[in-house]
Amino acid sequence: MPLADDNPALDPPAERLAYSVDEAARLTGLSRDLLYDEMRRGNLPYLKVARRRLITRQHLQQFLGVAS
Repeated sequence: MPLADDNPALDPPAERLAYSVDEAARLTGLSRDLLYDEMRRGNLPYLKVARRRLITRQHLQQFLGVAS
């Protein structure tokens, strides 16, 4: 069985560099709607990759006011 270090897809979500909106909502306890609203208002930066919106760990920490 491969270790998480061997396969980034098996890393826990908290260790990733970027999260989908659904993953960010689960990690923070905030709703998807709130995250989308904050992205739309410009308060939560995100990356657009194809049709997906990804929120980087750094941007999520800044938005939440967490020291990195």
